[in-house]
Amino acid sequence: MFHKILSLFLLMYPWFGHAAQSKPAPIIRQAVTHQKVMALTFDDGPSPKWTPKVLRVLNQNHVKATFFLIGSHATRHPFLVHQEVEDKMDIGSHGAEHHVLKNQSAAAVRQEVEANAQILQTLGAPKPTLYRMPGGASDATALTVLGQLGYQVIGWSIDTRDWRHRTTAQAMAQKVEKEASPGAIVIFHDGPNGSEATVGAIQILIPTLKQEGYQFVTIAQLLHLEKSKSRI
Repeated sequence: MFHKILSLFLLMYPWFGHAAQSKPAPIIRQAVTHQKVMALTFDDGPSPKWTPKVLRVLNQNHVKATFFLIGSHATRHPFLVHQEVEDKMDIGSHGAEHHVLKNQSAAAVRQEVEANAQILQTLGAPKPTLYRMPGGASDATALTVLGQLGYQVIGWSIDTRDWRHRTTAQAMAQKVEKEASPGAIVIFHDGPNGSEATVGAIQILIPTLKQEGYQFVTIAQLLHLEKSKSRI
């Protein structure tokens, strides 16, 4: 009798069976590879003050990076989303309103995540499959919902803490250079909390690490490389 009732329930609500079988989204802080590749990532944008400067440095150095966008910022500055897409940067989600997803209900998590996906797609970006948790905070509920929605959660292995505005471009660049390793993921910010130090840091570290044999790739490229074990 139980199995009949369950089968009837799944026929009426097919999404439930899919959700129950979904695994929590994985948190990826670094790719497993021996190749000298690393990914630069930028959170909290776009902002008209800092995003164009970051894009200019990346384009001048022929580097692709990953931007985790906040929906409310993207809505105010849609031309910057268009520019990132045109420049073939990787676009990930940082939430519609940058809400911390820890200690939230499944419904609240889903609302924040799906709202931003809709915003970014409306502005011309591909449907996001990468999510960065505001504050790096998550719990089982958030990860389960993100898994159900097909996301991978991207953390970081090198934290520049540039949002605190307490260090120089040179110091940040030296930190990244010192901690660089194959598959590393570096976090910067290009939102309202960005700074000239952030721009200066990437101006310094990109050519330096290229001279050391590193290549800069998007998160999507990094994950594909890890999965396929192929060479860039």
